[in-house]
Amino acid sequence: MIPSGPAARTLKRVARPFLRPLRGSITWALQEGVLPLSVRQYLPWRWALEPFTIYGAGWKCRWFPTEFDAVGHQIFWSGLRRWEKETAPVILDQIRRSRCFIDIGANCGVYTVMGCVASPQTMAVAIEPVPGIFAALVSNVKRNHLLPRVTLLNLAIGESNGTVPFHEAEDATMGSFALDGYQGQNGRIIEVNCRTLDSIVAEARLAPDFLKIDVEGFTDAVLAGAGGTLASLRPRIVLEANPGDSCERINAILSEHGYTCQSITARGLEAHGTIVPQEKWPNWLCTPRI
Repeated sequence: MIPSGPAARTLKRVARPFLRPLRGSITWALQEGVLPLSVRQYLPWRWALEPFTIYGAGWKCRWFPTEFDAVGHQIFWSGLRRWEKETAPVILDQIRRSRCFIDIGANCGVYTVMGCVASPQTMAVAIEPVPGIFAALVSNVKRNHLLPRVTLLNLAIGESNGTVPFHEAEDATMGSFALDGYQGQNGRIIEVNCRTLDSIVAEARLAPDFLKIDVEGFTDAVLAGAGGTLASLRPRIVLEANPGDSCERINAILSEHGYTCQSITARGLEAHGTIVPQEKWPNWLCTPRI
């Protein structure tokens, strides 16, 4: 029988000094499913705030989490078996097929770092508007020695160029253009630089063949400022569309440029005529018709 309550706390306190040298092996075992997630209750929660290795299929990278890095915390305890377990394999497969990947809403850079480690031929552009989160992104890219292949941009992507107000949410994964907070998130308003994707692509002479768009309810604004890129370069796209988002406008833009949509589900990719927002399966793979 597994101890709980005071007995579990006592066991954790007594075992901690002996477990510390095994931290690396334990996180590997947790990520690979060798140890059940239930053992987490006996381990120091602050372990997830220290650098650790992320293990993938035939690759591994280092991760340098911060206090606000909820994604890194999840990956520390269960790896890619639980965190975005349907979406992560699709995104990593698309990055492996890509020569130029643009990560729009990169947060602390987990897809940029994992993708560039798993795919050594891929160049990436990682874009994140919130300064504190951007600093964590820069740290993870630099400390994985990826800087020669990754361009880092501290700005938002939208449908116009200029300085705009932006909601920096208390949950670092939920910042957005929604000034009252996306889906009721608490936070504060900051000013950020905003550029259209078309202007970034033209200025840097990029040829992206894959885009990941995770911008908390404003995918339509990103696509509205990317018409030239969609028309001429035809990148594949993984995007998020939640109930309440501007999906009618997203569908109109994708339809105009001849894209098909597949929902990313536990059953695999499911084709749909248009994006239909679903709370359980919010991520979509959109590909241009040949």
